[in-house]
Amino acid sequence: MTVTSDAHDTQSSQNLQSLQSSQIQKIRWIADRGERPLVRGWAHLFAAQVATIAATVLITYSWMMRPWWETLGITIYGLGLTALFTVSATYHRFPWRTQRGVEGWRRADHSMIAVFIASTYTPMCVIALPPRMAAITLTVAWGGALANVALKLLWPGHPRWLSPIIYVGLGWIVIPLIPTLLRSGNSAVLWLLFAGGVLYTVGAAIYGFKWPGRQARYYGYHEHFHTLTIIAAITHFVAIWLLVT
Repeated sequence: MTVTSDAHDTQSSQNLQSLQSSQIQKIRWIADRGERPLVRGWAHLFAAQVATIAATVLITYSWMMRPWWETLGITIYGLGLTALFTVSATYHRFPWRTQRGVEGWRRADHSMIAVFIASTYTPMCVIALPPRMAAITLTVAWGGALANVALKLLWPGHPRWLSPIIYVGLGWIVIPLIPTLLRSGNSAVLWLLFAGGVLYTVGAAIYGFKWPGRQARYYGYHEHFHTLTIIAAITHFVAIWLLVT
C-alpha cells in the first residue's frame, strides 16, 4: 500500500513539474514572440551605435558653427536619430519575459518612427525654410507624430495597414516644400530627401505586405524593412549635414 502511494505521489509530482515546465515554455514563447529570423534586430543594434557617434559629431559641430536656434533643431534631430535605432534594437534584441514588456516596447518602437520623421524635418525647416512655412510644416509633422503616439497608446489593436499609411503620409509632407528648396539652391538636399522618402516608402510597403521573406529563417521581410530604414536614414543624415556645413 505504501509503495503504491509513493509511486502515485512520484507520478503526480512528475506530472506537476511537466505541467509547470509546459506553462513556463508557453509564457516565454509568447513573450519572445515565437520563431523569428535569426538576425532580427542586429542591424538596428549596429545602427544605434553608429547613429550615436554621427549625431554627436553633427551636434558638436553645429554648436560651434551655427546659431543656437538652428543648433537646437539639429540637436532634436540627433536625439531622434539615436532614439529610433536604440529603441528598435532594445525591443527586437532583448529577451523579454513578460507580454507586458513586449507590448510596451512594441508601442515605443512604432511610436518612434513618426517621432523620428518629425525630428528629421526640424533642422531642415529651421535652416532652409522661411519662418511661416517652417512653422506650418513643423506643426503638421509634430502634430502627426503626437497623433501616432496617441494611436499606439490608446488603440494598440488598430489595423496593421494604418501605421504604414501614417508613416508614408508624414514622410511626404516635403512635397509642398520642393519649390522653396529649389529656389534656395538646395537641390542636392532635395534629391537626398526624395531618395530617402522613396526608400522609407518601399520599406513601409514591405512591412505592410510582409513580403518578401514572410517565412524566412535568417533574413525576412522585417529585416528588409530595417535595412531600408537604415539606408534612408543615411541619405537624410547626409542631406542635413549639407545644410549644416
